[in-house]
Amino acid sequence: MAVRNLVGLDLGSKFIKAIQLTENNGHFSVTEYGQLEIPPQYSVPDAITELFQKKKFKTKRVVSSVSGRFVFVRYINMPVMTDEELVNAAKYELGKYIPVEVDEVLHDSQKLEDLPASEGQEAEMRVLLVAAKRTFIDEHVALLEQAGLQPAVVDVDSFALGNAYELCGLVNPDAIRPGKLIALADIGATKTNINIMSDSLSYFTREFYKGGDDITDAISKKLGMEPREAEMLKRSPGGEEQKLLDAVGGILEDICHDINISIDYFENQYDKKVDEVFLVGGASNTIGLDEVLEKTVQKKVSKWNPVQHIEVKLDRDAAQELQNNATQAALALGLASRIRRE
Repeated sequence: MAVRNLVGLDLGSKFIKAIQLTENNGHFSVTEYGQLEIPPQYSVPDAITELFQKKKFKTKRVVSSVSGRFVFVRYINMPVMTDEELVNAAKYELGKYIPVEVDEVLHDSQKLEDLPASEGQEAEMRVLLVAAKRTFIDEHVALLEQAGLQPAVVDVDSFALGNAYELCGLVNPDAIRPGKLIALADIGATKTNINIMSDSLSYFTREFYKGGDDITDAISKKLGMEPREAEMLKRSPGGEEQKLLDAVGGILEDICHDINISIDYFENQYDKKVDEVFLVGGASNTIGLDEVLEKTVQKKVSKWNPVQHIEVKLDRDAAQELQNNATQAALALGLASRIRRE
């Protein structure tokens, strides 16, 4: 089998992160990594172009992802049917669950698992329906092409997070919690994504719009700082930990409360218990967040390094950059892991 490369490109609101994953006879390794904070004067295509010029990516084929109010994810029960029948039935079912016309979206479906049959009831299966507004995807693809890239797949943020978890379990079962229900929480600059997983199976996803920018804003207002100064203090407290904790306590509680609501909803809806929470994303490194979250959800909370168990073949500078920003690399890694399905 030929050596293959694919780049996972995570387009955040503040940072662009890119991981090149290489497959060689079923063995996976990270062979390039880069990230770039988007300068205020740059367009996103300009920032992507600069990142690819600085790094030595061997391909311009990329997998990226989207999220937001134009992306719709639904988990539903349907009668047991073949994959071909599901393709035909999904479009009809989707129309019941999304707030726009089906003809306005691109959509996909996937069978997740067979469900135990109840007495007197028809056997059912759990199905994932995903859709995104066609114009939204077209604009996203055009942005990538403007940067000279070749879009291979457009995924959804929360599923990219789950794919990173699945890849880690494939490479090294000790990297995950086999058989356990894990809530993956990716806290970015403007939003938080949650994917509740067991091994390779996603049971529930949710997105809400609180994140690192809200933490920065709280620091700025409480301490009378300019936003840029507040952002720097958030990243590097430098002996000001207590002052920072006092400033961000309220917003940390808000974020943790929303994560807890998501977990509670899942547990009550599905009569299953989440065992542990894995934290990733740039804002997950905010001082005190993991402690507040553990107290709120009453479960073990761990910061997750998604590349810890995957072979890294990088030069010294790129390896250090990846190590310093490992919690921000989960989405890019999950996107690049699509190489398994090609």
